[in-house]
Amino acid sequence: MNVDSNTGPSASDSPYYLDSIAGGDVSRNAPQAEPRPELAPGFESKSKPRLNGNRHLREFVRLLQCELCHKILRQPLALPCGETLCRSCLPPFRDRRNISYPNQPNRRKGFLCPFQSCKGQEHSLADCNLNITLANILAIVDTALSASVSASLDKHRNPLAEVDGHGEELDIAPAALCLLESSVSLLEAYELAQAGLLPFNSDFPTQMDGRLSDETKFLEQQIVGSILLRIRPELDCQVCYNFLRLPITTSCGHTFCQVCLKQVRDRSNLCPFCRRSLSPYQTVVEEKANRRMRALLSYLFSDDVAARDDQAAEDPQNETNQVPIFACAMTFPRVPMFLHIFEPRYRLMLQKVISNGSRSFGMVSHRRGPVPSADGDFDAPFTRYGTMLYVTDLQMFPDGRSLVETIGTYRFKIVSYTWQDGYPMAMVERIEDIAYADEENMEMMERMLDATPGNATTLASLSHLPTQELHRQGLEFVNSMRTSSTGWFADRIINAYGQPPQDPAIFPFWVATLLPVHEREKYLVLVSTSVRERLKLVTVWMRSMQQRSWYVAILIYNSSPASGVSSRGYLDPQIC
Repeated sequence: MNVDSNTGPSASDSPYYLDSIAGGDVSRNAPQAEPRPELAPGFESKSKPRLNGNRHLREFVRLLQCELCHKILRQPLALPCGETLCRSCLPPFRDRRNISYPNQPNRRKGFLCPFQSCKGQEHSLADCNLNITLANILAIVDTALSASVSASLDKHRNPLAEVDGHGEELDIAPAALCLLESSVSLLEAYELAQAGLLPFNSDFPTQMDGRLSDETKFLEQQIVGSILLRIRPELDCQVCYNFLRLPITTSCGHTFCQVCLKQVRDRSNLCPFCRRSLSPYQTVVEEKANRRMRALLSYLFSDDVAARDDQAAEDPQNETNQVPIFACAMTFPRVPMFLHIFEPRYRLMLQKVISNGSRSFGMVSHRRGPVPSADGDFDAPFTRYGTMLYVTDLQMFPDGRSLVETIGTYRFKIVSYTWQDGYPMAMVERIEDIAYADEENMEMMERMLDATPGNATTLASLSHLPTQELHRQGLEFVNSMRTSSTGWFADRIINAYGQPPQDPAIFPFWVATLLPVHEREKYLVLVSTSVRERLKLVTVWMRSMQQRSWYVAILIYNSSPASGVSSRGYLDPQIC
């Protein structure tokens, strides 16, 4: 099946999508992968390899094969560890207990990875989807070679008459002997692999060497040229429309440049092609590195890879630039921030980020009290961790003041900083949540422990609760406060900051923005890289509020029709 990377369906629209796997359409006797052989010399070189009956050809065919069944990949699935196998070669899956986040189809079904490089780690079926780009490439190769293989077989010769140099019959299957009669080595190799008669780690039979005439060499070159010509458009990134560089395959099956995907994730959590939700950036970049795609790029289009690397090295956008820092208040990702800027230094900073087109700057809060433990030995009048803000709307006044609407994009850690025009310029390091696998392991281990008796407002008392339950309790707290007309969640506040997020990863940031909690407590939420830990922190806040007498008084008072509670001025811009 050829899934068009430009106009075709996403992975979940394909008949290969893993809903069928969850129903039990999985091989129960999946073999284990053997150790890989060393790549041929020059496999990673910059020179374009020759696709003929030598070791380079073997490496090319090996890139199309499944390590488990030794056949040409069918419905290739990208695993979280970066390996690739046929859908039918997935090992038997089992139910995964004590896991509630993320709440995705097939998330609670897992299997042990059959590849030795993964050391038997468990993967979730939700992380294994059709690699659309690789499926298209395989379809192109199959279309070009399948008809040629059938036409090239010489059915008039007796394959069993073939003997090796010592006069003994070949020790391979009779079907393979028929293929050895072909005069085109590429077609022979593909047919052998397609039939599963060419073990992944083996070389070609010696009888396949030196069997090409000038005529068949010319025919083979035409076939290879046609394949490369048709494959090349499939290897363009759908974000930058350039040749893929460091390709990353997302959880929905689409492949993009690593840098392009990073830039997309700064603005949105959706796939730029199919608009489906993406896994955490840490999962995408560190666990979903598509090794098979990278090898194909380096092997078939090494000149394009080298040119793309040179282009990236010269691109000023890829250089490590300093980020302007606005020391004002604590902000969070995916949450709006409203600013009233009047200081000359920050007015100048705003003009620069608007004029250079980035429309982004970092915001940190002023340091008050003792140095937070997360900051370590960071010596500055502001905190080390902050949030990158993107300017969504700007209203300038004649006297130079401005009202600015921003949205948090991602968190960062300041590595170093200098002063420029009265405000800091910093080298920052992006902070991301831990991968789904680590999040699941944390929940699994904590829920296996017995509930801690005693105070219900401690983190330890919440360890036995599912992550989704923590999120549900948070939503219930917000709804009860809104029902009682508490000013923290008044209608005008909700209109500005949005409804309570249904995403457990964003919900703690939203709550921390609106609840009247000390900034040192909010700072713990900002620096936490675990969704579960953030939910536990805000749940402790909410339970503490519910146990206080003033909280009960608010609920009673606000339930009275005669009450007239005024909302806090959350929409009043931060004055800086």
